[in-house]
Amino acid sequence: MHFCVTLILIVSLGVQPSNLQLLINVRNQGGDVMQENITASVSEDTVTLEFLRLDGVYVSQLVDFTNEVEAMKVIIPGEEELGQLGYQTICFITHAAQADFIAPDAMAKLRQKNPGTVRVAEEDKGWRQTTATAWASRATRLLSVAAAKHCAPAKDRVYLRAADLTRWAPRPGMEHSSIASEINPFPPHVLAADSSDGSQPVRACVAETDSANECICHFEVCVNWYPCGLKYCKGKPQGGLSYRCGIKTCHRCYRYHYYVRRRDTCLTYM
Repeated sequence: MHFCVTLILIVSLGVQPSNLQLLINVRNQGGDVMQENITASVSEDTVTLEFLRLDGVYVSQLVDFTNEVEAMKVIIPGEEELGQLGYQTICFITHAAQADFIAPDAMAKLRQKNPGTVRVAEEDKGWRQTTATAWASRATRLLSVAAAKHCAPAKDRVYLRAADLTRWAPRPGMEHSSIASEINPFPPHVLAADSSDGSQPVRACVAETDSANECICHFEVCVNWYPCGLKYCKGKPQGGLSYRCGIKTCHRCYRYHYYVRRRDTCLTYM
């Protein structure tokens, strides 16, 4: 059985929507129950979804609707038995698909009837794969101040696809070429489509045996439940108008590939 969060139309009662914070109990595909914290900021036009995976990885996904920027931040604890001490924070900047999340003003109107209910998404959106081609560097702040703040703990481990730059609307007083000049592309041999020059292709970190060698790291994360659309119900026969009466919920997984200069900096190669 699927459940949905009840949508109360606060605006129709003369009350303006404000910021929202929801704590949702979610069942993942393995049957385990996790908690997601969803925050909607109407003033900043952002939605943030956070949760702690059972393996200790912290995930925080931010969507900046104004600038069409999505920032996926993950904090990965090291494996002591593998000599990976401490933790690592990485962040991926991608163009936001507006249809994936409902807007903050609609999100801010949500209320839970039964906060203790364990929820399951109604639709599986499958996998979205991203192969980064550059370190975002100073371009992050030019694209989205909210995303720059969100990804700040990752420092120089903020990644994006250069191809995405053309999908973002030009910023006031700044052309796409100006933003592109602020990124730090991966080395040319990493981005080459073939190895016709005789160089060896960069291996996946899972296949690399030397901890000092460069490789392509990968990370996978699944967001098990998020509001991805509005539901509409038909009004009384005499009125005939439809009205918003709930939300549609979705599940989506992400697979990220990115370059690292040393295999031992890829905490997810095992």
